[in-house]
Amino acid sequence: MKIHQLKILPEHFDPVFQGIKTSEVRYNDRQFQVGDVLELKEWIPDRFTGSKLWRTVLHVADLNDFKEGYVLLSMRPSFSYEIRTTD
Repeated sequence: MKIHQLKILPEHFDPVFQGIKTSEVRYNDRQFQVGDVLELKEWIPDRFTGSKLWRTVLHVADLNDFKEGYVLLSMRPSFSYEIRTTD
């Protein structure tokens, strides 16, 4: 199991935080595996906001037929706490 620290834009972060978005398309440069943890760090164009989420990868779907090198990660909450900051 690996922990992957990933940037995520606010328009994607909020639906994940709310539990509406349970999957993520990513370039597979990190060789994602089932059981890995995604530390999703909210990013605005020049900095991190301080908001973070942790999600466990449940399934990795290869998207090579659509976009070479990309995968669809199905995920669920990893921990009982999350950090959401407000500016």
